[in-house]
Amino acid sequence: MALALAAALGHGNARAAVDAAALYNAGTRALARGDVGPAVAFLLAAHRIDPRARDIGANLAIARARVEESEGSSPRGEARAPSAVALSPAESWGASAALAALGALLLWAHALRPGPRFLALLGSAAFLAGLLLGLALLLRAREEARHPQAVVVAPVLDVAPAPEERPLSPYLLAAGEEVRLGHARGDLVEVRVGGNSIGWARRSGLWRVTDAARYTENSGSR
Repeated sequence: MALALAAALGHGNARAAVDAAALYNAGTRALARGDVGPAVAFLLAAHRIDPRARDIGANLAIARARVEESEGSSPRGEARAPSAVALSPAESWGASAALAALGALLLWAHALRPGPRFLALLGSAAFLAGLLLGLALLLRAREEARHPQAVVVAPVLDVAPAPEERPLSPYLLAAGEEVRLGHARGDLVEVRVGGNSIGWARRSGLWRVTDAARYTENSGSR
């Protein structure tokens, strides 16, 4: 049973590594040909899978800097090296479960055979840390489900009010800008920036980060 579980986990990690590599390669090729929108989308998706990879982080920083340059703003300086303790979502869920399980085990052992008080305190702290981390991850997943992260892939994206709303000048978003999505109506989708809705745009001009893998050469879909 344990060997089967370890094999399954190993297979899952290998799969994630392959996916991250394919996304990184697709993003690097897009960056080389000047397609900053797809480049940001691919590299963001790769960074989610492997947040500790220096090459992914470096190319993502380059792509974001080019987006800022295209908007006429100065790049924000050199990118920081990825943290050695950065965790992917899957790893974060595993850490949450491990902390909670460790805490529960220590508390259960202390209840069966009382020992030093610090073990009970350690168990309580580990269990609480696991629960809090799990809650934070749950809230993040809920936000991603409600308002998924997306990247503008059209050269220029018009974001205008809904047809029934008062006409206003549209927002113009450049390729590579990162936004959140809201409700969808036909071929239109609500675009959100900084937690606020700024209007509606055509879905074809945006890629959800979670869908980026569909557009790699390995997926068979372009």
